[in-house]
Amino acid sequence: MENNEVDVRSVELQRYIQKLEKLERMINPNSKKAMILWEEDDSFKRLISDLREYALTCDTAEFPVELLDKLNALNLDATNQITLSASKIEELKAQIKENKELSNVLSEIHLAATGTRSLESYAETLEKEAFAPVKDYLHTLATAQTDSEEYVQAEKTVKAKINNLENSVHVTTDLERVTSKVGALEYIKAELAPAVERLQVEYDARYVIVDASEDTEMALAIRKTLKEKMYDALVKPITSLFKRKTKIKN
Repeated sequence: MENNEVDVRSVELQRYIQKLEKLERMINPNSKKAMILWEEDDSFKRLISDLREYALTCDTAEFPVELLDKLNALNLDATNQITLSASKIEELKAQIKENKELSNVLSEIHLAATGTRSLESYAETLEKEAFAPVKDYLHTLATAQTDSEEYVQAEKTVKAKINNLENSVHVTTDLERVTSKVGALEYIKAELAPAVERLQVEYDARYVIVDASEDTEMALAIRKTLKEKMYDALVKPITSLFKRKTKIKN
């Protein structure tokens, strides 16, 4: 009976390890899964809730070292991504501000051109890379007949450029995406924090602290109790087989 209970707990642990790995893939910067609407994604919140509940209530008689290690790794990954995203957000905000200023300048030049005024005073400004796509169109507006086809096309192109710079559509979309991702990462950290703390406190109280200079694999072996070593040797291969069968079935 006791062995059956151990098997059930082991299988359950591996099931939640798989859920953690799924969450890790979701927050991977290279993941194709968009997290812009994570606040409306019930499955995303349910996944985190399930992980939190399990880590807060799971039996730790045989301490789930793998679970704690993966939770800590997830927390560190989220923290690092939040830090990197902070500079990206500032960079995007600066780009939006610059585009707004360029839009104002281009509007001024556009008014001068449509007023058939000389653009000589704007010669240096028009050398900026941002204005390269519309430079010739501005000169067309300043010299061509207003009812000509080339004038109409130039007017349309310059106004579109002004509008794009003013609204910074692509940059704004990137900003929304990064900001939303940070929100999702902070949500994960906040929701899982009590669970991580519960396991970490119990772990620290139970195990001998190992010198950080020692080999990681050796340190992990010292941390484990005899029962946990037996679990690695006897039970884990069975749960791994179960995991493979589950994947094949799905």
